[in-house]
Amino acid sequence: MRFYKILFSLTLFFLFSCNKDKRPPNLIEEDRFIPLLVDIHLADGYLSSGPQIPDSLNYRGNGLYAAIFKKHRVDSSQFKKSFQYYSSHLEQMNLIYKTVVDQLKSKNDSIIKLQAAAEMKKNKHQADSLAKAVKIDSARQAAKRDSVKKTNAKKLQQKSIANHK
Repeated sequence: MRFYKILFSLTLFFLFSCNKDKRPPNLIEEDRFIPLLVDIHLADGYLSSGPQIPDSLNYRGNGLYAAIFKKHRVDSSQFKKSFQYYSSHLEQMNLIYKTVVDQLKSKNDSIIKLQAAAEMKKNKHQADSLAKAVKIDSARQAAKRDSVKKTNAKKLQQKSIANHK
């Protein structure tokens, strides 16, 4: 009889544990969850790129994550429950993260393009400055040659006047 009680208890336990497939009441839908994850991963990257001072990292991180949750109109517990739900549904989570990675790559590519454009503009500005400096230098040299010619012409004129006297 004891064996049947244990078997019955285990069966009930397994039945109730399999019932975790139910959606939580405040589940963040995928279309809202993806941009939230993108912002969270951008924040993670920002926080990991700075100095790793424990107290300030905790302070800055909490404020940053709170701002992200506020922007997306969710709270941290709702995010945790949704993340746990999607983590237990691997196919859904895989699709979500494919989209998140695509969006992060897109943002990275646009940043790289902007940096390349800024670098080209900087190089063009330097080339323009160099060309302008060469032009100014050429003009100065021409003016100097003209002044030397004028000075020489004046000296010749003065010599010829002195010779005629």
